[in-house]
Amino acid sequence: MHRKISLIVQPGDSFFPIVRAIDRAERSINLTVFRMDDPIIQRALIEARQRGVRIRVLISSSARGWQERNRKLLKDANDAGIDTREPAGDSKRARYHYKVMTVDEAEAFVFTFNPTRDNLHYARDFGVELYSQPIAAEINRLFDADWADQPFTPDRDSPLLVSPFNSRQKMETLLAGARTSIQIADAKLSDPAMLRLLMKKARSGIRVRVLGDESQRSTLPAGVEFRAVPRYRLHAKCSIIDGTTAVIGSMNLRTESLDRRRELSIMVSDAELLQALGAVFDSDWEHKAPLPDSTTTQVLRLSELAPAEPLPSAAAGFVLISRTNPQLRHVLREGTNTIGRAQENDLVIGDARVSRYHAHISLHDGICLLIDRESGNGTFLNGERVAGRRLLRPGDVVRIADCDEFRFLEL
Repeated sequence: MHRKISLIVQPGDSFFPIVRAIDRAERSINLTVFRMDDPIIQRALIEARQRGVRIRVLISSSARGWQERNRKLLKDANDAGIDTREPAGDSKRARYHYKVMTVDEAEAFVFTFNPTRDNLHYARDFGVELYSQPIAAEINRLFDADWADQPFTPDRDSPLLVSPFNSRQKMETLLAGARTSIQIADAKLSDPAMLRLLMKKARSGIRVRVLGDESQRSTLPAGVEFRAVPRYRLHAKCSIIDGTTAVIGSMNLRTESLDRRRELSIMVSDAELLQALGAVFDSDWEHKAPLPDSTTTQVLRLSELAPAEPLPSAAAGFVLISRTNPQLRHVLREGTNTIGRAQENDLVIGDARVSRYHAHISLHDGICLLIDRESGNGTFLNGERVAGRRLLRPGDVVRIADCDEFRFLEL
């Protein structure tokens, strides 16, 4: 049984929760896109359409530097039978920046991130996955209004903050009501009214901490504690009030995001989600590497491991990124790269379900082949069991038995 609400953390959860939801879809998917280049998510959408799911995608035309790529995305989606539109009011001044997805009128996602390879693997970002028909219905109501270029009035009782309608008022009310602490992750916090409010709360004795970009250090008011995030590019937009309420979504606390753009965030109070979110904030604040999700995968050697803070500017080559510890890149070397439970393998996975010599990846002259070595529990490529050898393409997902999944990327 699914939890009613779950937190998505990037880097870490990658495309997996999104693709699993798309794969479960039976009737409908509504998706807003500001930027998207992840091939696994795109492939999942096409496969969903092929099995009869109605898919509508609102694609922004004004995403800076992405105009040409988004036009191609529109064409490719239309060619696959996916309904697409560009929001009629989208412009440089009033961008449609929100990032949401609904599935079968019952499941809803609110993201701080775009479904791009950069956001999924190199940026600190969050998302919320909910099983809630009322919230999915309210998101769909907004989606339908933007799809048809019709007016929209938000539900006053909804936990959604929708710019430019009610985000400023709701955020000011939340921040003004803080009693013990305010924690904000936002690289573009700059709205004058919000800064004055934070200064007032700090002067009243409430601890106010901001994670942001180094350029913000001199712009924040006295009394507000600040630290930059050194390990990732900070793209998240998140506020935590008193450790009991959080606002997560596409909206920065800057004037254009509050008053002019189409943005959407959600207010959440689930204790388990807040505990996990607070742990990530504290980890970033203290500049500590978070514990991996699992201890079953033990990477002993696979050529040389990249640093724990993956950077897009790393040397070119092919890598595997583990689902259970995506901060580590497993760099493939020319020749044979072996995978298995035995300690002499290049990539060691310490789980009884993995064969001692399970599989290997052969890399020669830029061509990568995945070969299963007659393993007991199988090697899988994009969900299909491998028999013999299969060509690897950037974006492919390799699963070893039922223990770990790896995304194959070219840097």
